[in-house]
Amino acid sequence: MPAVDNQDPHSSEPSRSNENPHVPVDDATQPNRSAGTLVGRLGETGKITAVIMIMAVAFWFVSKKLKGVTWDDVQRGFDSLPISHVVVAILLTALNYLILTGYDWIAIRHLKKKLPFSRMMAGAIVGYSCGNVLGWLFGGNVVRYRMYSKWGFSTLEIIALVSILSITFWLGLFLLAGIAFLVLPVHLPQDVLEMLKFESKLWGEVSLSQQLLGTIFLACVGAYLLSCILIRKPIRFKDFSVSLPPFRLSAMQLTVSAGDFLLATTTLYALLPPDVVGPDKINFSTVLIAYLTAQIAAVLTHVPGGYGLLEAILLTFLEGPDSSNTGPVLCAVILFRLIYYLLPFVVAIIIFVINEYLPSLSRAESSDVG
Repeated sequence: MPAVDNQDPHSSEPSRSNENPHVPVDDATQPNRSAGTLVGRLGETGKITAVIMIMAVAFWFVSKKLKGVTWDDVQRGFDSLPISHVVVAILLTALNYLILTGYDWIAIRHLKKKLPFSRMMAGAIVGYSCGNVLGWLFGGNVVRYRMYSKWGFSTLEIIALVSILSITFWLGLFLLAGIAFLVLPVHLPQDVLEMLKFESKLWGEVSLSQQLLGTIFLACVGAYLLSCILIRKPIRFKDFSVSLPPFRLSAMQLTVSAGDFLLATTTLYALLPPDVVGPDKINFSTVLIAYLTAQIAAVLTHVPGGYGLLEAILLTFLEGPDSSNTGPVLCAVILFRLIYYLLPFVVAIIIFVINEYLPSLSRAESSDVG
């Protein structure tokens, strides 16, 4: 499942393509520009340092969770998992990455561009698999920029495309989280429920119930859909304007994104050993909420591939009252990393190399719709 970031896929600095190269630069401005560059570098260094620290804390938490768990506990999970479940997980992953093409199709349709479906699929597979393994800051946006720029998209169009992908991502996540919290039987551990409580100077102790969270998520989705219906003129910010997609296209955003998350969750659920799943054990809705939470954490922290975060959240949300599920859950996470992350990444590398070195596939065909 894609974890989307809205930053410029090519550079962290604004584009200077419209500047006149023949205009002399005043020497007096050089110190300020140098200082700005230094601050920018320090800012990027700070971001990377923060990401590394978050990953370190996540791995420390995982090691704490795994204290007392032996490899035999994990091996029992592998031994009890039917091979048919692994095959189903591989097939679901293939279908999921086909559905991911819908993200790019919606974005390209909204931008009124033309691109062969085979290239949309190639861009989706390479972009999302690299994003899942390397992170969107370090891999997903970079390869997407490289491929779409070779296909005739400008930098601004690629930024707009990535922004639409991001909106589609959050729509499906909010929709499923809202439905799960309001309708489905989600069984959150007591430790997680305690995290939803906080102190407020105005209202004292506040507890975010599952019903309240579900209502907030669905209200955000409803507000977006209503905006797409009522606001048909471009929204302008100085020299920049944004047009919301028509209702039919926004409904497709919900369908594609929700289908993506459901398939990814089903893949993970299929990899859980049969003896730990069931209505009174680990149910599908709880796995769904755990996976959605891991995706939110990975996107907000920019941790590449959610390394450490995915493991920490799944182990926390899905462990039994006596931590008896830790070994089987770790077994499922290991297989999920291999099947859902690593295998598509290998395919993506092959596709990217073909796109780079076969001229017949690199020739741009995209153009504006007349």
